[in-house]
Amino acid sequence: MENGQNLEANQGRRNENRVEDLHLDRVVASLPEIGPSPPDGGYGWLIVFSAAIYQITVPTLLTVYGLLILKAIREEDHDEGEKMRIWDVDLALVPLIMIVIRLLLESWCRAVIKIFHMPRFIALAGLCLTVAGVLLSSYSTSIYSNDHIVNIFAGIFIGCGCALTGQQTDVIITHYFREKLTIAQRIVRMTPFFGNILIPFLIGYLCTIYTGDIVVLIYGAIVMQNCLFLATYSRPVYVEKVIRTTYNMIRAVEDDDEVIFSNQNQPNQPERTQARPSTVVPATQDDDVNDVVVFNSRRNAKEILDPEVQRRETRSEDRFSSDFSSMFDTPGNRFSSDFGTLDITGYGRVSGYQELENIDRVAQNPQPLYRETTVNATHSNNLVFGSEVTPGTARRTASLKKNFITVVNMLMDLNFYLYTLLHLCTTYSVFVLGVVFPPFIWEKNPSMNIWSVSSTVAVAHLLAMCFIALCVALPKTLNNQARLCAAFCVCGAIGFYGITLSHSANFLMVWCAFAGFAAGASSVLQQPLYNSTLNEFDTTATMTTANALVAIGLMTWSLAYNYEYKTCFFIASLLQSGTACVFLVASFRRRR
Repeated sequence: MENGQNLEANQGRRNENRVEDLHLDRVVASLPEIGPSPPDGGYGWLIVFSAAIYQITVPTLLTVYGLLILKAIREEDHDEGEKMRIWDVDLALVPLIMIVIRLLLESWCRAVIKIFHMPRFIALAGLCLTVAGVLLSSYSTSIYSNDHIVNIFAGIFIGCGCALTGQQTDVIITHYFREKLTIAQRIVRMTPFFGNILIPFLIGYLCTIYTGDIVVLIYGAIVMQNCLFLATYSRPVYVEKVIRTTYNMIRAVEDDDEVIFSNQNQPNQPERTQARPSTVVPATQDDDVNDVVVFNSRRNAKEILDPEVQRRETRSEDRFSSDFSSMFDTPGNRFSSDFGTLDITGYGRVSGYQELENIDRVAQNPQPLYRETTVNATHSNNLVFGSEVTPGTARRTASLKKNFITVVNMLMDLNFYLYTLLHLCTTYSVFVLGVVFPPFIWEKNPSMNIWSVSSTVAVAHLLAMCFIALCVALPKTLNNQARLCAAFCVCGAIGFYGITLSHSANFLMVWCAFAGFAAGASSVLQQPLYNSTLNEFDTTATMTTANALVAIGLMTWSLAYNYEYKTCFFIASLLQSGTACVFLVASFRRRR
């Protein structure tokens, strides 16, 4: 009875273990991509909340500097009806350089993040750079302090910090979500526009009490509080434990450890000692019998040579010669290009080289068996040896070929151009709304104070946020996303063009709501276009190229001319209209 009960108990435990082992995290598969599964929630939502707090405080620096520019202009004697320009205050360099540096460094920061796998350290390091740039910009808050070097370095520091922390945020969210990844990414992308509702009230109130440099110092201290939230960035448990234990079994041996040696290409070497037989890989019948395949491990494994091969390797005679007339006098010479003394009809003397019979008939002057293949090859005794390709050279050549193929495929893909155009349109629109819109409201209504202007900006973004929040409910895969982008860009074109025509603060608020809604919705739809490429390498190439083009375009625009504020919004309207037309035309293409 006891044995029967023990047997039933053991069977029950086996069944429990069997059911438990069916969990994907405990399956040892032949492909590491099969598992394990992200938790899709839990601690991941804390990561999303921390990322949202960061996105509320840091990207809204554009609006902060816009209000500071307005404060600097109000402190100067400004004639009524005078048109203000973007470079009247040198502080505008900081947000511009910040955006350009962030675009240029995003792909490099993403590569660093994937190499080092230290999310908390990288996120906090980026935050420290951002705070350093904000504090440095406090020296240029006055309209009379036109220190270009300070502003440029402040923008560089902020841009580097935003690139590091922003890319770390994008990467760590993908570690915690799979099914709900799209929702988490959309929430993080929309929070900067939610920050444009809260931060203008705060900055407007501070500007009415303190000077510009004190306001920047206070806001730098507020940004530094993100260290409490970014400290929650950590890799998931399944990445730390399961992959390092279970999935180590399925990792293949590195290709660098397996080296094939050819004895015919080795120089005279001293006699080697024998190693363990387990390190030798047997050669196939197609391989040369004189070639030995050796596993070159890091445990002092050595090559095992056949005794005959060892004797031939250590002898002092030359194995190859350019004078083959004494071929039959010296048994060691195996190849010849001088066939004057060879009787081609004597098959018994040829011994395995019967194919040389027709050489005399084809060409009177036989060519050497080895030809010059390198530029720096030296002619020694009419025989030139080409340098063989090393494994490192082969890998570099394959990598260059892969990069070339990727660039060609990217340039032939319509999604790349659509993504770049939408990226440029969204980035420029966000820059204009954040930096130029606050002083432009005061230019149209000089009777308004800073608190009134900041309240107008906040209410305008609040109206836009009511429509942007609907983008969370959009399906993951949008069948007509091109037409949806075209509709959003049409709203943006109407909003930006309406800003150039209106003078009343209420109308400016409404048109800003249209423009803000278009910019926010377009930024949400950038992710599907970014994910439309084939593999990880293609997406990296797409991001790098698109960011570089957008940064070059924005920098070229800013340096070309000292534009009036009205002209900036008119250019944004034209850019939104052009983007809408391109996406509308692209929506009629035949789907693959």
